Amino acid sequence: MPEDKGGPPPGVADVSLNSKEFYALLLFVAVVGVAGALIFIVFFLVEDVLTGLLWEGISMNSLSPVFDLRILVICILGGLLAGGIRSWLKGDIAIMAEDLIEFEKEGKFGLKRGLELFLRGLASLVCGAPLGPEAPLTVSTGAVGAVIAEKARLPGPVVPLSSISGITGFFGAFLSSPFAGSLIFIETTLEKGVMNWKVVLPTIVAATAGFAATFLLTGPLIGATFALPPPGGWRDIYLLYAILLGAIGGACGILFIGVYHRVRRIFEPLEHRPMLLGLIGGIGMGVTGLLLPLTLFMGNDQLQFLVEHYLEAGILLLAALVIGKILLMAFSFSTGFAGGYIFPSFFIGGTLGVLVCRLLPFMPLALCVVCIIAGVSVSLLRSPIALAFLIGVFFQSPFVPAMAVSLVIGFCVSYRFSLPYTRKGTGKPA
Repeated sequence: MPEDKGGPPPGVADVSLNSKEFYALLLFVAVVGVAGALIFIVFFLVEDVLTGLLWEGISMNSLSPVFDLRILVICILGGLLAGGIRSWLKGDIAIMAEDLIEFEKEGKFGLKRGLELFLRGLASLVCGAPLGPEAPLTVSTGAVGAVIAEKARLPGPVVPLSSISGITGFFGAFLSSPFAGSLIFIETTLEKGVMNWKVVLPTIVAATAGFAATFLLTGPLIGATFALPPPGGWRDIYLLYAILLGAIGGACGILFIGVYHRVRRIFEPLEHRPMLLGLIGGIGMGVTGLLLPLTLFMGNDQLQFLVEHYLEAGILLLAALVIGKILLMAFSFSTGFAGGYIFPSFFIGGTLGVLVCRLLPFMPLALCVVCIIAGVSVSLLRSPIALAFLIGVFFQSPFVPAMAVSLVIGFCVSYRFSLPYTRKGTGKPA
């Protein structure tokens, strides 16, 4: 989020909370939040329709290889399309954490970058990339929020707030909650001194407006999608288990960070050749999809399928799915596919949780899944409070105390490891 040296932006700091100007600002950010939600709705519906058309008749929820050459063809076309979009709009390869660093410097996302990531993210996800929509939509909704403020000729310091409002409006719609996006903003700005009601309240209003607009227009598009086996009651020892599970999840997150850095370093010399890089990415993703079909896509449906059939999955297969998803995510990012890493980390953590449960059957499956997801996700997104809220909503688990312990342990274990990639010879983030 945009950097500040203490307090809200100058154009906002002088406005009283109980003034016409501030109420007008709240009305404005509500409109921006609705715009962010509309962008999400368009993205989601187009993705859903195109994915259904492309993948119709291909059964991807399988514990065994699916030798259907259509998978390879779709992935290669997706890689070429992602490369073509990047070539056309001169886009850079960067994950969300890296884009946010640029946002801190500029105070906004450029409209061209927002359009490029919207199109490249849509092409990537439709063609099976093992990523989520949160990164492309964060940039595109933030860019639209900035443009709205600029077109309205509002003071310059309001532009970053408008950009953030577009983002929180999208998250309010995406997560079917008016609070999760604002929690992420609050936590990521704690060390920068900008957590002030004059900044936080507009983000809550924007997220609420985005949530309300989506609820009225389409209803929740993504809800509590995971159903875990009944836990069979609470035991105090689960808090001790949560320490181990959180550490395992944090270590897995560190592994992903290390793999991502190494894979980016391998493919960095080819970043100026987007079509070749896209072709390589499409072939690699297609081959992996043939052998390990559950590693494709964001992972929500795939994790639910795995939980329902976990007794049929062998130990080696579960380990292969965890390692395969980590490698494929890093490979997809590095070869030009666009997407987010937060929700795919749920698949990694959940699959690792199933593996731990198979190895240590005295631990309930639901406990292993929820706690390791907490450890993995918090190592990638340093927002433990927001993640506690999200995991609780998505999994409806009674293990909230244990999950909270795992979040803290995963956060502490991975605290010194940074996800953004630094380009060779420049010392600057990608």
